Amino acid sequence: MERISLLEIKVDKNIVRFVYSVSENLRKYFTSDAFFVEYEQDVSDVPISILTIPFVCCMAGLSWLSGAMLFVDEVDYTFYESFKQLKVAYSELHDTSLKGVFVPSNLVNNTVEQSQDSLLLFGGGIDCHTSLLRHKDKITGIINIYGWLESETQNSVVDVFDKKTTLDVGKRFGIYSYHVRSNFASQFNLNEIDRNLCRELGTSYWYGFLHSMAFLSISTPIAWTNKMPNLIIASSFTKNRSDVHCGSFFTTDSEYRFGTNGNTLHDAFELNRQKKVQLIVQHQKLLRKPYYIQACSFNDHNCCECEKCFRTVIELVAENSDPRDFGFIINDSLLDHWKSIIYRDVALWGVNKEKYYYHIARKRMLENYDNLQDKEFVDWFLNFDFGKAKKEGLRRYYRQNFFSILKRKLHL
Repeated sequence: MERISLLEIKVDKNIVRFVYSVSENLRKYFTSDAFFVEYEQDVSDVPISILTIPFVCCMAGLSWLSGAMLFVDEVDYTFYESFKQLKVAYSELHDTSLKGVFVPSNLVNNTVEQSQDSLLLFGGGIDCHTSLLRHKDKITGIINIYGWLESETQNSVVDVFDKKTTLDVGKRFGIYSYHVRSNFASQFNLNEIDRNLCRELGTSYWYGFLHSMAFLSISTPIAWTNKMPNLIIASSFTKNRSDVHCGSFFTTDSEYRFGTNGNTLHDAFELNRQKKVQLIVQHQKLLRKPYYIQACSFNDHNCCECEKCFRTVIELVAENSDPRDFGFIINDSLLDHWKSIIYRDVALWGVNKEKYYYHIARKRMLENYDNLQDKEFVDWFLNFDFGKAKKEGLRRYYRQNFFSILKRKLHL
């Protein structure tokens, strides 16, 4: 049976380094043998049994998928019990029988004091801003985690931007902000894991297993140190979605617990994305000043060219708001800008799977039509055939890139 073994945890004030080994057959799934988490505050007083949790959660999916035994010296008892339910929840989410065995040598009873104080996982987008506004009275801190560093000394523009954005939001709401640097994602050869272990599940290791478990577990030492027993993670999907294979889901996140009283709220599962945008727009109009949203993933600004930016723009327009008030800097008219972008890039957009969001935005535009200002853009969107545009875009793409595509296929 394959093995993943945590050999030692080295704590240097605010930096936690995990020393581990894996079986030879698992080596191809790793790009590094160093896993670190760098906090902004000293975590040397956090029990080792709590600090072990991020390692377990990051390796859990790989253990389950490969059938490997996951060994650690000690771990928190409450988390250990919840881990059993997490495995069941992930099995049901992906409709598969997950293998692997978690083997801690010791279980430690830890207790975080019970209170209403909550720590919100914060990425800057629609979902987490919705949760921040819904629970601002009990949220005492927000935490942003960047996990794509390749070394402790590496600098990343996105990492620096995320830290500044989180700090700014914390100051605006009068709450603590925490930023964490790590290589939890880049330590894995994700393409190899996806190719060998995730293909039949129709998901990826990052999307289907890693990101939510990593974010919750890496947040736990901060929650512990600052006596915030409640973790809040914003929902990415709505309860009426049956096509989801995302690791961050109501049935999975809600099972994550630690330190006797530590628990997780998977928030706003009952709201679709348009309802979330509606709440944020209402807040911005009461403020009467710009309210920045970071919709663009892995970027230091909203590019205003990708599908995610477009989706957010149409949702904001549907609520009769100006996207420029939310950090979408577009100099041309919305119509001219997006017609040009879609003609150029629609072949590379996943618009087929995004029809769910477009449908809801269209419905809201029709409901709110008399109040909408940019009717030129609205009328174009309401009548635009994305399916046809996608097909035409693909034909153009193949014509324009025929030789490079052929060369790549021959190489493969």
